Amino acid sequence: MTTIAEAPPRLSTLDKFLPVWIAAAMVAGLLAGRWIPGLNTALSAVQVDGISLPIALGLLVMMYPVLAKVRYDRLGTVTRDRRLLWPSLVLNWIIGPALMFALAWLLLPDLTEYRTGLIIVGLARCIAMVIIWNDLACGDREAAAVLVALNSVFQVIAFGLLGWFYLSVLPGWLGLPQADLAVSGWQIAKSVLIFLGIPLIAGYLTRRFARSPR
Repeated sequence: MTTIAEAPPRLSTLDKFLPVWIAAAMVAGLLAGRWIPGLNTALSAVQVDGISLPIALGLLVMMYPVLAKVRYDRLGTVTRDRRLLWPSLVLNWIIGPALMFALAWLLLPDLTEYRTGLIIVGLARCIAMVIIWNDLACGDREAAAVLVALNSVFQVIAFGLLGWFYLSVLPGWLGLPQADLAVSGWQIAKSVLIFLGIPLIAGYLTRRFARSPR
């Protein structure tokens, strides 16, 4: 007997054009920063201990709905799958930073600030859009939640060390100009706890107390 695979759900108009909305938001932000006097100062004032409240609220609104759909009772099965966890760590913390270091020096050899920024971007793993793209692709929400949490913890532990290696040690070995990374481990941990921890806890509590498991 032949079975017909169930077709994946169609994307809504909002989800279908998500790349367009992201590009539009980037352009709007750049134009607003150039055309609205004092906007940067006003946004910088809306902070608590160096954490931007608009960014924190935006990430909460973006990540909470997806994290509320995660079946947290299945996370134990995902964490035992080493074939899933090890490739993620290797790609994110060995191949990714090395690739960004190579691209930074290949494309921006004479622009110190941009080159350093590109290297740092290679060390800062994205946590918000990974969850969104996975949900749009009908991926495994539980696996995505575990991988995001794992890489966030690893970021707290390894960010400073890798920054020191790729900005100071490796350029010195290659005879290239060196740079410094002035960031504390607590600042990284605090950002991860706020930007990932709050929506993750909110999603878990919603799933645990407001929705019955399916």
